[in-house]
Amino acid sequence: MKRVLVAVDGSENSLRALEFALDLQKMCREVQITALYVGPSIYGLFPESGLSSWIRQKDLDKEIEDRAQKISEKIDQVAVRYGASVEKAIARGDAGAAISKFAEEGEYDLVVVGTRGYGEVKSILIGSVSHKVLHLCPCPVVVVK
Repeated sequence: MKRVLVAVDGSENSLRALEFALDLQKMCREVQITALYVGPSIYGLFPESGLSSWIRQKDLDKEIEDRAQKISEKIDQVAVRYGASVEKAIARGDAGAAISKFAEEGEYDLVVVGTRGYGEVKSILIGSVSHKVLHLCPCPVVVVK
């Protein structure tokens, strides 16, 4: 196992997933870790084309960049505690699908995701990123609580 993808959204559970991957790296130094943040895409939400959706996407892009910067700072804080460096990446779209696609295209050996800890009924109603990744991802997935 050399390449590990960690889905990070800035939540405590996603940062625990990053810590899990960094613990793996302590045991096996050749492990390379990439932290992936997935921002939403407005094109999937608003089917109309044209200027209005482009303007909305530009506003959303700015918000995603700001959020990604804050998450990047959190990633760096965790990595410094471990004396490690973590590659960072951003994707767009549905989080579960984007994580799985990124893992497949990047030929990752393992994906690590956190769980939000929703109850069973709420997870069934709203869906779960970790559940989607488990089913779509071509490689092994670890879900960290």
